[in-house]
Amino acid sequence: MERSREALSEFLDYLANKGLMAKATAQARKAAASKILGILDDAEAADVTAIDLDDVVGRFQRLYSKNYTPQSLVTYKSRLGSALDDFRSYLSNPLAFRPAINNRERPKAKAVKESDEAPTREPKTESSRPHSVPIATSNIVPIPIRADLTVYVQGLPFDLTEAEARKIAAVITAMAQS
Repeated sequence: MERSREALSEFLDYLANKGLMAKATAQARKAAASKILGILDDAEAADVTAIDLDDVVGRFQRLYSKNYTPQSLVTYKSRLGSALDDFRSYLSNPLAFRPAINNRERPKAKAVKESDEAPTREPKTESSRPHSVPIATSNIVPIPIRADLTVYVQGLPFDLTEAEARKIAAVITAMAQS
């Protein structure tokens, strides 16, 4: 299989188009890959899975440090690293591939002012409305919980009772951070 810079870009488009990754995540990874891998010559770009990420990002930083904040460079490096990890994983076993998406911890809500009647949440937008969950064809159930995050629950019996579902829900509820 091809391992070029262009193949990586096509792979990220594939993830977004097939719903395997949030489009915004795939686009952010693609942008980082395009910018950083853009410094490679054609020979180096022929197999991006073999690059030394630290070396390439260091070269990119020396060339363009004036255009980026240190935090932006860290973010770009992280996005490219994640894209390359997923690309390598896909190339090694396409049938078993699952994107590795880091779940960032959400910032805690700010304290409610006395004038506020109740805590406010983010306004509902098209992307934050609940998604319909596809019927499971195996015992792995995808649950889209945010526009950029899907949780996969595995091992649920097909004959799950309401009492068992409440027990599972109680465990998950206990894990929530307020």
